[in-house]
Amino acid sequence: MTQTSPLVAQVISEVAKRAQSDSPFSLFLDFDGTLVPIAADPSIPQLDATTSDLLKRLSRKPSCVVSIISGRAIEDLYQRVALDGLIYAGNHGLEIRGRDIDFVDSQAAGLRESLGQLSASLAAKLRSIRGALVEYKGLTASVHFRQVATGDLEHLADTVKNEVAMDSASFRLNAGRKVLEIVPRTSWHKGAAARWINRHLHLSEHLSIYLGDDSTDEDAFRTLTQAVTVKVGGSTLNGAKYQLPDPPAVHEFLAWMADFEPAPGTGMRVPESRTFATDDHQN
Repeated sequence: MTQTSPLVAQVISEVAKRAQSDSPFSLFLDFDGTLVPIAADPSIPQLDATTSDLLKRLSRKPSCVVSIISGRAIEDLYQRVALDGLIYAGNHGLEIRGRDIDFVDSQAAGLRESLGQLSASLAAKLRSIRGALVEYKGLTASVHFRQVATGDLEHLADTVKNEVAMDSASFRLNAGRKVLEIVPRTSWHKGAAARWINRHLHLSEHLSIYLGDDSTDEDAFRTLTQAVTVKVGGSTLNGAKYQLPDPPAVHEFLAWMADFEPAPGTGMRVPESRTFATDDHQN
């Protein structure tokens, strides 16, 4: 049992100060590295029961719109969270569903076949590198190298860069946490997706809160200039205004948010400090 940590307290203070009574707000959450720990095998992470309950409670608040925004394909993302009432933005926001939204970026959709061929070619060329994994996700692809030996990393990176360069007019390469992301050359990214969701639901003038851990979340930090932006993990804030160390700290913040109660005329009441049980979050 522990008291609220200082970094979480900073985020709580900012949200409590800016939240308005009876005013809706958007809560954007990355999945891997934010809601769940990063795993060596991307097929492992699953939302635990405690976090699932927190998201369920938040999604039932009339004032709260919860969006899970991830590099995972949207079907994969939904299976790992499996909660109705949320908005799911997969493939870095290139596809969005939930709350009567059904959006797919048309330019990315037109490149599915080309991306599938590129992914198959990469998988064949990287087959000799132990631990390398090419994940084709329909609208984007990921090359995971968390389990690749240090001596093989340069060869892997060069192979991926050369392959993507062959169709550089259609695709670009983004570096993430032990992953190389192959994404269509569009103007769409997580920040554009978050902004689109807010506009679609008439939330642009209201408070947004965005938590993410990876380089792809930097687009959202830069785009949502008025939001409470939180970098999860890492040693620097980069484009975010606040920082939390890891998913357990995110869970601590979400537990506090789930206890928010509007106080008419004075903004949202800040719940009294309380103790909480910290689960062991294992990969």
